[in-house]
Amino acid sequence: MNSKNKLLTILDETAVGFSPADSDKAISKIVSYYRNRNNVHYLFEAKECEALDDQQIIEEAEAVLRHEIFGHNFEGPIDWKFNPTTETSRDNEWSWSLFRTIYWQPLARAYALTKDERYAVEVCAELKSFFEAWPAKEFIEWDEMDKSSPFPGHAWRTIESGIRIYTTWLPCIEIFKTSPSFDEEAWATLLCSIHDHGTFLCKHYSNHNRSSNWLSMESSALLQLSIMFPEFKDAPIWREKGYQRVMHEIAYCFDDDGAHMEHTPIYHLVASITFLQAVRLCELNGIAVAPYAIPLLEKSAEYVMCQVKPDFSTAMTGDADRNSLLTRKSDTSVYEGMNLSFFCDDLNEMRAYFAWWAKRTGRKDFLYMATGGKEGSAPEQLDYHLQGSGMAIMRTGYQTDDSYLHMLGIKLERGERSTHSHNDTGHLELMVHGQDVLIDCGRYIYNTSIYKDWRHYFTGTLAHNTLFVDDHSMGTIPNVNRVRGVRPFWHTIKREAGYLLMDMSHNGYVFTDDPIYHRRKVVFLRDSEGTIIIDHITGTGKKDHDMRLIWNFATENVIQLNNRSAEYTAKDGNVFFKHSVASSIEQESCALNEEQKDAWTSHLYCGSEDPKGGWVSYGYPVRVPTAQIQDCMNTKAPFTMVTIIAHAAQQVSMRIEKQSYSVKIDDVQIQGNEEHVEVLL
Repeated sequence: MNSKNKLLTILDETAVGFSPADSDKAISKIVSYYRNRNNVHYLFEAKECEALDDQQIIEEAEAVLRHEIFGHNFEGPIDWKFNPTTETSRDNEWSWSLFRTIYWQPLARAYALTKDERYAVEVCAELKSFFEAWPAKEFIEWDEMDKSSPFPGHAWRTIESGIRIYTTWLPCIEIFKTSPSFDEEAWATLLCSIHDHGTFLCKHYSNHNRSSNWLSMESSALLQLSIMFPEFKDAPIWREKGYQRVMHEIAYCFDDDGAHMEHTPIYHLVASITFLQAVRLCELNGIAVAPYAIPLLEKSAEYVMCQVKPDFSTAMTGDADRNSLLTRKSDTSVYEGMNLSFFCDDLNEMRAYFAWWAKRTGRKDFLYMATGGKEGSAPEQLDYHLQGSGMAIMRTGYQTDDSYLHMLGIKLERGERSTHSHNDTGHLELMVHGQDVLIDCGRYIYNTSIYKDWRHYFTGTLAHNTLFVDDHSMGTIPNVNRVRGVRPFWHTIKREAGYLLMDMSHNGYVFTDDPIYHRRKVVFLRDSEGTIIIDHITGTGKKDHDMRLIWNFATENVIQLNNRSAEYTAKDGNVFFKHSVASSIEQESCALNEEQKDAWTSHLYCGSEDPKGGWVSYGYPVRVPTAQIQDCMNTKAPFTMVTIIAHAAQQVSMRIEKQSYSVKIDDVQIQGNEEHVEVLL
């Protein structure tokens, strides 16, 4: 059955106003109806896209016309079965990104600005070729939700199906609906494919047997298309299922802190924005919304806001890229990007997201985020202890020269498979006076590629600033697959007049034949901007372990002076020194000015492939060298290390006696033991 004939069987003829008996006139009436209907309301009107006058949009659209997509140039029509990574990483994510058709967005935006029909013609051609290359019937009929397929994968995973609908196809329909190039054949193909998506997403529901971000995207897409296409005979059942799933998941996916259960910023934003779109469509079309929906989604915006660094970027917690509120686009990935939305007035989805919330709520802190600090006012709250997600953020303020500390103790629960979390409990991210010092190294690439050793590195402890023990995956529970059992305990989070204090321990290394416990205290001195990190490693002390404290710096500019000291030059030329002293049961005391006697060695890596070390990935799938220091000791517990990161001009001294320590930075004294810390200003 061709598309035109099929269309007559799936639409409600009364709702649209056509007679199936006269197929030629029927198709014409259907097209006219969808071009002119006003009984449903979308998130924006096409004319609103005309205000975004950005000439790079035209350049990007022209590149898509040349079929230059994600770094590959198709010489001729798009081959929907081709993947250019076949001879390199063999990464399915490239094909899945192709199937998401996000590169139609610049075509739609360019058409809104110019009304150049070439852009509409291209979307029609790609729509038809996609429809022919990936007919939905086989996938709809699958009994299982998702069968595996050989490289490079297929176009009908529920995640791609959902993304296509709400990030590209619905916006494109709004913008192109009056284009003469969208002829009857194109409309028939589009509407039949929309119907395929509704049928597929209604039947194939992940229900948490995949990462929960899948569920947010597929559920929202189903509800959105059911609202926008009530004329389909099957729309009522789509509406019922989509509505139930969305309203359930908004309450289920976010904890009391507003954090999405995967606790990684970009996937959090994906879920928050797609649910926000669905809820807004309900409001615009007179559909009741759960009383908790908007308040919870507002808290989810607060969760993003509290993690924004002084330079208006977000930390790369878990599977996250470095996204910024100040750049033209927030997304930094070559493909597999997280720019999974369409805001008509801004290409930077984070900025547009906060602008939407600022307009909705009148909140000045959201406006501050949306404008990069130019309007509104900075949030009043400086310290965040997110009990549900297990992380803490402290800062001196929100100005570009402020300092920022972010310490992780990510909690995963409610059946989450931890697909997008990393082995990073105790990880510290540090920005001093607006300059990155210690960073998270990002995600780089996924297990869908053949670079599984690199995936292991970037998700592993070595790519984070915390304790590494015997290459043991944190939180591993015997016979429990892919669920991390790491749970942090926060001893204290405290702000005093002259300093900030974080104190946390965790259970990440319990399931070994010689359990190890890691307790980390971080003291940040507000006046001198010195940072003191005290790591207490305790346990049953049965045998020696390969124990390393990892320090990933923000640039390559690190010089290792000796095992104890290193010099780091930040991007602005500011020089910091890292000083470390360690003491174990084999070496009961150690001082900075003593001759080195302990059994520890330090190694500097920068872009090392064997062993892997010293890499950062700011966007999928690109990695670049950065400096990493590994402070290594092969010893039994207990073991204590004190590390100071201070400005070059500061005077530093420190000593450890067994588990007690004494540190001095200029005139400030820090002393204590495993149980407590005292700061004498």
